[in-house]
Amino acid sequence: MALLPSPRRVPLLLLLLGAAACAQPTRDQAWVADQITERTGVGGEAPLRAGALGDRPLTEDAAAAFALASSPTFAADLTRLGVARADLAEATRLTNPKVSLLAPIGTIVAAASLVGPIMELFQLPRRTAAASRMLESVAASLVQSGLDLVRDVRVAHAEAILAVRRVQVAEATAEQAGDLAAIAEARAEGGDIGPADALLVRSEAEVARDRLEVARRDHRVAHARLLTLLGADAQRVLPLVSRRPLPDTAPPLAALLELARAGRPDVRAAELALASAAARAGWERSRVVNLMGQVDVQWNRSQVGARVGGVLELPIFNQNQGGIGRAEAEIERASHQVEATRQQVTLEVIRARATLLQSLESRTRYHREVLPPLAVALDAARLRYELGEDSYLVVLDALGRQTAAELRVAELDADVRRARAELERAIGHRLGVTPREEVE
Repeated sequence: MALLPSPRRVPLLLLLLGAAACAQPTRDQAWVADQITERTGVGGEAPLRAGALGDRPLTEDAAAAFALASSPTFAADLTRLGVARADLAEATRLTNPKVSLLAPIGTIVAAASLVGPIMELFQLPRRTAAASRMLESVAASLVQSGLDLVRDVRVAHAEAILAVRRVQVAEATAEQAGDLAAIAEARAEGGDIGPADALLVRSEAEVARDRLEVARRDHRVAHARLLTLLGADAQRVLPLVSRRPLPDTAPPLAALLELARAGRPDVRAAELALASAAARAGWERSRVVNLMGQVDVQWNRSQVGARVGGVLELPIFNQNQGGIGRAEAEIERASHQVEATRQQVTLEVIRARATLLQSLESRTRYHREVLPPLAVALDAARLRYELGEDSYLVVLDALGRQTAAELRVAELDADVRRARAELERAIGHRLGVTPREEVE
């Protein structure tokens, strides 16, 4: 009887088993959505649903919210969370006990045998910890996937707006070139210039029209790329607008690096994967010995007898070398992955911040020092040409410089938006917002 547990200990044992079996996962899709919303400022309480796109101008934040709710790629990625939750549910369950029944034949007594796991009671905490850390790692990686999607949508939105601006500049250029061609043809008829000069001006107008068609094609492609990221019909045409003001500068590099190393979800995911690997290694080592409890009962018409014992698997030939070796290799891999992720984060922050600063400086220079003189030069060249004081080549040269500068400013605006999106993704949250510390 000493081998049997005390009646006072049975309720405690059942309580521990029930607590392990009822362990609830700490991460779900709602947690992932809350993290993405807190870090990016998009999504909110009522994210756009599929089919909710209207005819109102689509902002970058509205586009990102729609993509998070409708992107099939992101939805497919979210299913990894269900797999990890199922793995945790499996890890918290003990192996079912086995019951065998033997009916009597002739003078042989009837017998029943119950075999249940014992060592699993000691292995359960490590196994549960490994699965729980892996679930948290998967959830953190899904938050990073959401940040990547928001970045991609914001970049595509900026490129689509740039494509619209290129069309506008190309339309203005084509119109100006057409006006110059009409003036040149009129002057050729009056004998002020030769027919060959008029034909040259007309050819420049046709080149401008061709560039306009190319710009319109690029606009359609950029728009389709954005809508594809949103999981919407790529053939739709939506008005776009950017309502986020452009930044004036970038925060100090040291502060950005500190925020990124502490707050990037993929860094946290790598650290949790390492913790999961360590817990799994402990579980694999505990599996060297396997002990099961056994209760046998025999009876006949007049007597009932029982025996209590155990079944021990002797680790003579197999000490779970394979499982332990794989677990130790996974620890080494996860350790290197943590360091590699941290180094990649540092590189991404440095690169995104440098790009943002350079784009801001170039944009300011063009607005202050390039565009105003070019506008004055173009107006003066056009006036002198209409008065017959200068050749059309002067006007074409001024017009080309003005067009190139306007396109460059539009590109710099897009560069700033792209660099800001990259920097916010690199640090793991929206600029100007301090993320809350994660509560374990």
